Amino acid sequence: MNALNMVDADGELATNGNANRGSEVEPALHWYFHPITNSRAHEEVVEQLVYAILSGAYLVGERMPSVEQLAQAMNVSKPVIGEALKVLTKSKTLRVQRGSSGGLFVLTNRIRESLVSLGGQMNRLSLTEIVEARHPIELQLALLAGERATDADFAAMQSCIDNLRKHRDGDLMLRMRFDHLFHYSIGRAARSRALAHYQYQLLEQLFILMQDYFLYGEDPNLVVDLHERTLTAIRSRQPHAIRQIIAEHMQPLEEAAAALASRQTNVISA
Repeated sequence: MNALNMVDADGELATNGNANRGSEVEPALHWYFHPITNSRAHEEVVEQLVYAILSGAYLVGERMPSVEQLAQAMNVSKPVIGEALKVLTKSKTLRVQRGSSGGLFVLTNRIRESLVSLGGQMNRLSLTEIVEARHPIELQLALLAGERATDADFAAMQSCIDNLRKHRDGDLMLRMRFDHLFHYSIGRAARSRALAHYQYQLLEQLFILMQDYFLYGEDPNLVVDLHERTLTAIRSRQPHAIRQIIAEHMQPLEEAAAALASRQTNVISA
């Protein structure tokens, strides 16, 4: 069974027996952490670790890289990593386990909004700008996934759809996590780190800006259907089919965002 198929009692992604994977040795860096140079370095460390968790690179219960590994990968000092870990352990996103088999472990993938937007730059952009940027990025990722996706990638996407269908009438945060995880699975299948990172920032910022729409305006059944047809198009590896479904996939949110932006403009004008 694919790890993404498993959901624990709290609706969180489980690890299918991988909770202590490599617990006796340094865990592998199966995620790309890029060097950090800005003056608020620990916030960017938080952002990168949150991204790695939300995108499914590290699952609930799984061991994270060590402080030394993270410091080397991001080109920052161990105290900077330590500051970031204080934030993530205080928010109960990570836990520290002592002893010979200890380390940093993922406690939850239900991340607080304050952490999602802590180190990002998207909060400086308008809703219209974010929506406009999302369409070409999602399209290019889907086209690349159509070229590069493996059977394992397709299985991961299908698992997200199955879990989204299961939780479509449940908790909003859980539903959105599987919704986003489907898109992140496309990003991983595309093998494009830069585009996938922008995709993550856009999706998380859209959720912050449009929570009322996702809670009251979005049709979960339509979302499941669009995800299924998106996966079918990517499986077909036909660019025309992928372009068509991505345009259809983006349309409901684009229309909702345009309506919201119009109302906000009218309020300001009044």
